[in-house]
Amino acid sequence: MLNIQRNISYNNSAGSKGLGDLILPDRPTGDPVLLIHGGGWNALSKEAMAPITRLFAERGRAVFNINYRLLDQAPWPACGDDCIAAGWFMLGGGLSRHGLATPRRLLICGASAGGHLAMMTGLGLPNEHVEAIISLAGPSLMDFPDGSSGVHTDSATFWKKFYGRATAPTAAEIAAVSPARLTKPGAPPLFCIHSRNDWLVPPSHSEAAVAAWHKVGSPAESIFFFGPAPCRMRVAQARYR
Repeated sequence: MLNIQRNISYNNSAGSKGLGDLILPDRPTGDPVLLIHGGGWNALSKEAMAPITRLFAERGRAVFNINYRLLDQAPWPACGDDCIAAGWFMLGGGLSRHGLATPRRLLICGASAGGHLAMMTGLGLPNEHVEAIISLAGPSLMDFPDGSSGVHTDSATFWKKFYGRATAPTAAEIAAVSPARLTKPGAPPLFCIHSRNDWLVPPSHSEAAVAAWHKVGSPAESIFFFGPAPCRMRVAQARYR
């Protein structure tokens, strides 16, 4: 049986977007998971991650499944700051009164835009506090060199939403939000899972991330599969049209 406690505040200033659900197995094992939803940085919520939450919990992992501020509410770096805040909340014992012992390390996992945020969070926290990062089809190169069917990063509309301004970002600004360009020696281990049929976030993003991790001597591996084309394309198209 799982102990599920919903809507725990990790960031009071973010209101309902600063909440997370804690899922505790009867006998938690291993480091707890910080779980981050996708949705093009501007859609969906923690509820979208329920199937992945169950997968971790069934294997004994405690999970903190979070919301974060979407771009329509606050531009970058708000969503990234929220994920970092959630990590420090866990590491600082913020969930101890809810039954989760203060961890020394976290496993950080996210899907799609949440995979990008998972990589950014794992690189933003001290290396010794991150067991590993799992990116499920997360963008690692925010200039999308191989294009995208839904996230039109070459358009003023996207960058206005992302940064909250009409002017185009500089190459340095794009590099600063691209995990494959931010790796450093000692980066936490990275595991990428990606469909070869993904046209929203091409699998080359996972290939680039793994290559960047290897370049600095950090462990990384990727698993590719030939799954169905992702329906999440429609979400991104609706949000950025």
